[in-house]
Amino acid sequence: MTRLNLWLLGAVYVASGCTVSPQPLPDLALSGQPFRHSEAALVTAAGHVAKPSDTARLSNWASLFADPQLTSLVDSALRENLEIKSANARIAQSRALLDVDKSYTLPTVRTAPGFDRNRVSETVDEALPKRTLHNWAVPVDATYEVDLWGRLRGGVVSGQDKLLAVQADADAVTLRISTEVASDYLTLRFVDFDHTELLRSIALRQTALDLINRRVKAGSAGDLDALRATTELKTASAELEESDRLRENLVDAIAVLTGRSATDLSVANRQDEVVLPSVPVGLPSGLLENRPDVFAAQRRLDVASLQIGIAKTAFLPSLTLSASGGFASDSLRTFLDRNSSMWGLGVSVAETLFDGGRREAAVDSAKAGYMIAEADYRLTTLQAFRQVQDALNDIAAQRLQADDYGAASSASSQAAALSRSRYNHGYVSYFEVVDSDRSALAIKRQLIRSHQAQAVATVSLLRALGGGWNGVGPGL
Repeated sequence: MTRLNLWLLGAVYVASGCTVSPQPLPDLALSGQPFRHSEAALVTAAGHVAKPSDTARLSNWASLFADPQLTSLVDSALRENLEIKSANARIAQSRALLDVDKSYTLPTVRTAPGFDRNRVSETVDEALPKRTLHNWAVPVDATYEVDLWGRLRGGVVSGQDKLLAVQADADAVTLRISTEVASDYLTLRFVDFDHTELLRSIALRQTALDLINRRVKAGSAGDLDALRATTELKTASAELEESDRLRENLVDAIAVLTGRSATDLSVANRQDEVVLPSVPVGLPSGLLENRPDVFAAQRRLDVASLQIGIAKTAFLPSLTLSASGGFASDSLRTFLDRNSSMWGLGVSVAETLFDGGRREAAVDSAKAGYMIAEADYRLTTLQAFRQVQDALNDIAAQRLQADDYGAASSASSQAAALSRSRYNHGYVSYFEVVDSDRSALAIKRQLIRSHQAQAVATVSLLRALGGGWNGVGPGL
C-alpha cells in the first residue's frame, strides 16, 4: 500500500471518529414511576403515545367534556388566535433556516457576466497598438467545502432539531391557548350557576322583606327585623353585581383567545349540567413524553450537544475545492471560439495556527450551553411531573370537598326553611332567619366554587399531560 493510500485511509478514520453527533439524553428516572392517586396497577403499555406534534390530538381532548359550545370555542381559538398564528409563522421561519443550513453542504456556483470598455492614454508609453479596449466575459466560479469532520452535516442535524423544537413550541402554545379557553369557559359556566343562586336568594329575601314590612305595619314585627332583611337583600344584590362583572371579564378573555374583539362575543347563560371527564387510574409518568415543552427541551438539548462537536471541528483543517471557467473575448463574434475559453481548478487546505484562544473559548461556550440546556430539560420534566401531581391532588381534594359541601348545603337549606317557619309562627327572632339564610347561601356558593375548581383542575391535568391520557385505565 502506497504512502498516499495510507494517508487517505488515516484521514477517513479520523473523519469517521470526528463525526458530529448528539450525546444521549440524560436519564431522569421518571418513566417508571406512577403518579399518586393511582388506585390500579401501573399501566406500563398505555397504547399509542402520540407525538407532541400531533396537532389534532391537542384539540380532541375538548370532546371529553361533551359540550359542543366548548368544542366550538376551542376550534375557533385554534383557527384565529394570534399567538398560535405567530407560533406557526416561526415554524416557517425555522424551516427556511434549515434550508439555509442544507445549502452549505452543496457547492456554491457564481457567475458574473460583464462588459467593460477602457481607453488607454495616448500620452503614456504603452506597447498596445490600440488605445480603446473592450472585453466581453462570462466567468463561472464554483467552490465546495468538503465536509471531512461532519461540521456541515452537524449543522443540518442541529437545524432539524431546532425545527422540531419550534414545532413543539407551537404545539405548546396551541395546548395552552385551547386549555385557557376551556378554563375560562368552565369558570363562566359555574359563575352562571352562582348568578342563578344569587337571583334565587334575592327573590327569597325580597319576599321576606315584603312580608316583614307588612308585619311591621300591622305591629307584629319591629323595625329591627326590617333593617336586617334590607341588609341581607342589599348584600346579595352587591354580590350579584360582582358576579356580573366577573362574567363580563371572562367573556372578554374568551373573545381575545378566539381572535375576536371583546365586543364581538356573547355566551349564553346555560343551566344544564357540566360534564367532567373521568380521570383514569394508573396514569404512567411516561405520558409526560406527550408534552410539547418536554419534547422541545429534549431537542434543544440535542442542539446544544451538537454545538460542542461543531465547535471542536474548528481545530481541524478545512478542505475546499474550487473551479472556474467561462469565455472572454473582445468581440461577440469570437466569444464562443475555443480559444476564448478559460478555466482553472484549485484545492486549498486551511488550518488556523493562532487565534488568541478563540476556538477554545467557543468550545467552552458550547459546553456551558449544553449544561444550561440540560438543566432546562431536567427542570422542565420535573415541573411537568409536579404539575400533573398537583392537578391530581386538586381533583381529588375538590371532589371530596364537593361531597362534604353538598351534604352541608342540603342540611343548611333545611335549617333555613325551618328558621323561616319558626319565625312566621313567632317562635324566634328574625336574627335566626338571617343567620341560617346567610349560612345556606354561603355554603351553596362554596359548593359551586368547589365544582368549578374541580373542573379547572381537570383541564389543568389535561394540559399537564400534554393534551390527554389516551384512554388509559378505568376512570377514577
